[in-house]
Amino acid sequence: MRNLSTPISSETPLAVKPLAVSVKTARQLLGIGNTKMWELIKDGRVQTVPLGRKRLVIYKSLENLIETSQAG
Repeated sequence: MRNLSTPISSETPLAVKPLAVSVKTARQLLGIGNTKMWELIKDGRVQTVPLGRKRLVIYKSLENLIETSQAG
């Protein structure tokens, strides 16, 4: 945690995008249900990675999904 007396420099990231999020968080970000989320994962339109017993959604794949949806 940053010491509050330390000034924020231009190199301090103010907002950092996550590398991956949970399936639940991905659903919430997209505003879709569980069935649609798993359909996107099964179709390969959203990339995931297993981490132990958990499956994480690659954040960049969510951005790509939206970008391709806007283009079409």
